[in-house]
Amino acid sequence: MSEMNSLPPEYRPCARPDLLFKELSDGGIIYEPQSETMHTLNATAAFIWVLCDGQHCLTEIISEIRNNFASFETDPETEVLKAIRRFQALNLLTDK
Repeated sequence: MSEMNSLPPEYRPCARPDLLFKELSDGGIIYEPQSETMHTLNATAAFIWVLCDGQHCLTEIISEIRNNFASFETDPETEVLKAIRRFQALNLLTDK
């Protein structure tokens, strides 16, 4: 897992508990009640978001993506890292 040097494979991303998530047929929406902000997610990002429960490590999330999606823009590892880095940049994850 070459690109995981910035995030350790055992890192367990955890969604902020105050956020609301609605799964849609083609992705999902994250709603931040405090700022009244919505974030739309494609199907892959929504799948990753659901696994950001503090129970799944990066290695497990990547494995789940490989098992549940047939094609990727890039490789599954890059897709997962890109989504999690985006969630971090948007302050959607907590350090628990």
